[in-house]
Amino acid sequence: MRQRALLALLILLAACSGRAGTPYQRGLAAFESGDMSTAKVEIMNALQLDPGDRAARIVLARIDLAAGDGVGAEAEIARARQNGAPAADTAHLLAEAKLLQGDPRAAIGEAAGAAPAFGAAAARIMGRAYQALGDGANALIQFNRALALAPEDSAVWTDLARFRRANGDLGGALQAADRAVALKPRNTDALVLRGELTRSQYGLAAALPWFDRTLEIDRNNLAALLDRAATYGDMGRMRDMLADARQAHQLTGGNATAYYLQAVLAARARDWTLARDLYARTNGAFEGAPAGQLLASVIDLGLGNDSQAADRLGQLISNQPGNRKARRLLALARWRSGDAAGTIAALRPIADLADADSYSLTLIGQALARSGDAAGAARYLARAAMPQQGSLAALQPLSDEEFAAVRAAAERDPDNGPTQVRLVSALLARGLGGEALARARRLAAANPGAPEPAILLGDALGTQGDFAGAAEQYRRAANLEFTEPVALRLIEALQRSGQAAAADQVLALFLRENPQNIPALTLRAGRLMQAGDWANAARVYETLRVRIGNNDATILNNLAWAYSEQGDYGRAIPLARRAWSLDRDNPATADTLGWILFKSGVDRARGLVLLQQAARGAPSDAAIRSRLEQARRG
Repeated sequence: MRQRALLALLILLAACSGRAGTPYQRGLAAFESGDMSTAKVEIMNALQLDPGDRAARIVLARIDLAAGDGVGAEAEIARARQNGAPAADTAHLLAEAKLLQGDPRAAIGEAAGAAPAFGAAAARIMGRAYQALGDGANALIQFNRALALAPEDSAVWTDLARFRRANGDLGGALQAADRAVALKPRNTDALVLRGELTRSQYGLAAALPWFDRTLEIDRNNLAALLDRAATYGDMGRMRDMLADARQAHQLTGGNATAYYLQAVLAARARDWTLARDLYARTNGAFEGAPAGQLLASVIDLGLGNDSQAADRLGQLISNQPGNRKARRLLALARWRSGDAAGTIAALRPIADLADADSYSLTLIGQALARSGDAAGAARYLARAAMPQQGSLAALQPLSDEEFAAVRAAAERDPDNGPTQVRLVSALLARGLGGEALARARRLAAANPGAPEPAILLGDALGTQGDFAGAAEQYRRAANLEFTEPVALRLIEALQRSGQAAAADQVLALFLRENPQNIPALTLRAGRLMQAGDWANAARVYETLRVRIGNNDATILNNLAWAYSEQGDYGRAIPLARRAWSLDRDNPATADTLGWILFKSGVDRARGLVLLQQAARGAPSDAAIRSRLEQARRG
């Protein structure tokens, strides 16, 4: 006890007196305060003075562990043991080093030999190791054991928060992360985690202060740098993102995640060669991740490697058949290769959903027209011209065999949350709303900290026409995870329950936190168009055009209309021509170009022809018929 008290006093003196104390004391104080950069310098100085200082070796191992360097940590632990450090006193550290090297079983074995004084740390590492093995039950036992041994240990609460997040209990994860920060406000690991949770809970802008705080404590914290860089990129703050990415490279000699973020930036700028070169520098680190496969496919498409993109996207869809973005990209690759049948096959599963986007509907319509199915093409193109309201539960139905297997699995394991979620989703997709609603209520009641059951309950209520009830459930989910799917569902439910002002407030809040989100910007522009606010609608559509280029017929068509309503035909006509050239079979583009040509007086004859084409393509559209009749009257 006297030694511990003396050590605490020395740390306090070192922390309060600038350069006072030995390099070891200053290094230990910096480590305890979260400043790993300073800690490493001071401990290395201590080891230069005395290479056999086993206490300094142990602190250096802990610094390596904090940086995620399991190999370096294991080497320092071995040196400490060679200089007399007891194996039992370093077993918990070696266990974490093994875990960082991808060997959870070895980690469990090492942790079992830890001295009782380090029991909480050993249990915490065993919990992480069992989690890595997919053994959630034993992981929870070990985390609870660690908590019982050290209820005031910030590191235990941090790892427990990660475990809860991984199991979908975001409410519990937030509580644990807040507890970790409260117990140790300079715990950089906990601060980064709280930033990650905040990013999904509230949005991009709200997360930045957590990463900033981490970097104030430890200027070279790699996790905070990369998380902040990714957040800057999603917010459109590209210079800030590049600055953080470059610092990450300086710290590591070339960081795969930083190269990935730079490749995303280059792809957004349509510099496909640079994007390819930057992605290649990741050395395959993201090849197994859906985000990496999507980025590589976008780059291939940008470089004209359509066949290579199609192969990569086909593999991704085989693992994630519900990935809509991958299906749209695959359809584009096949369409550009002249494969109409392949385009239809890629798009059919999403084009037949109630909330299918206009791009998918238009492209499948064009593919069907090229294949000779004029009637089928007309149906999809008519839907593209008059998009239906989004579905609160637009899910792809399972086959009879798949549905039976999902139901059987749910009956066998009624306490398995993911299995029950899958069954409720399948029931909704089959239109079995009553059973889905009953099961969703039980699931949400049993998992109050998880957003997904609340989302499913909202979907189930929406299918029964209770949009106010659905909105309440989406609000519950949004308090835990204010992501794009939750926000868009909440906005739609509020709108359909007569709460238009509240819907606008939610949209504005989401865009404040996620200013570059394309679906939300598209929704905002559409609402401005409906309100007749043409100037602001045009500004939003111009933002979208900068983001996604001049190849989206719907964006260009709506932007042309917004300019025409302001009398700016000089801008409207080229945009309308471009939209029509991209999608000549779509009644909406023919209607817009035809009406603008007629109304402006630039080419009334051509305008009338296009309006007639639009009316034939969408015979039930009263607005198109009205404009045609006005044109005929002259």
